[in-house]
Amino acid sequence: MDTARRMLAERLRDARETRGLSQEAVARQLGLPRPAISHIENGHRRVEALELTELARIYDRPLSYFTTDAREAQLERVVRVTSELTEADRDEVIKYAEELKRRRYGT
Repeated sequence: MDTARRMLAERLRDARETRGLSQEAVARQLGLPRPAISHIENGHRRVEALELTELARIYDRPLSYFTTDAREAQLERVVRVTSELTEADRDEVIKYAEELKRRRYGT
């Protein structure tokens, strides 16, 4: 399996789980059998463009979330997750990130 397909599969699984949806529920919305969703999320089945567009709608994500590079998608995920925290918790996350940076890069 190539890197791009693996990345897409991981993002699709993450987006589904973040929305709290089962593979069965997604399959029903797409009109596919449940194993098709499993195959997509494991990278064993290609995703058609129309399916990806519909999955982006179901998962409430921009289409670009599934097609941008891994670093950008990871940063978007950090923003999304931390935006749901309190201001005090976000401050803690920032302090932790700065400490990790100091340890790793000595800055």
